[in-house]
Amino acid sequence: MARTRFGVRLRAAVDKAETAATLGIPIRSVQCLAFAAGAALAGLGGILGAELMPLEPYYALKYLVLVLVVVAVGGMGSIGGSLAAAVLLGTVETASKYLASDWGSLAFFVAMAALLAWRPNGLLKRA
Repeated sequence: MARTRFGVRLRAAVDKAETAATLGIPIRSVQCLAFAAGAALAGLGGILGAELMPLEPYYALKYLVLVLVVVAVGGMGSIGGSLAAAVLLGTVETASKYLASDWGSLAFFVAMAALLAWRPNGLLKRA
């Protein structure tokens, strides 16, 4: 994405829309195409996820909190930080549920609070 023509146009449209429009980049088309690509990937993820996991009425709410915690601990805008936070917090939760099943979620949120107290901007906050 970083070295493709579409990627360059998308970054230009996001960073300096006026300048990009002056250079002849169709801002509206680039934005629509990026939105459509994101929606298609989200739909594909939903289709594949529904095949692997059963759907419940509170499915999104159940995982939304975990996703937000992982992004907060990893650092906003840092994919590597989010990956590290997901592995670390997932390991803490799984190990604590294995050792003491009643305390699994508590250990997850204690680890989250400790990591955010140690690194308030996230593990790998992008500069």
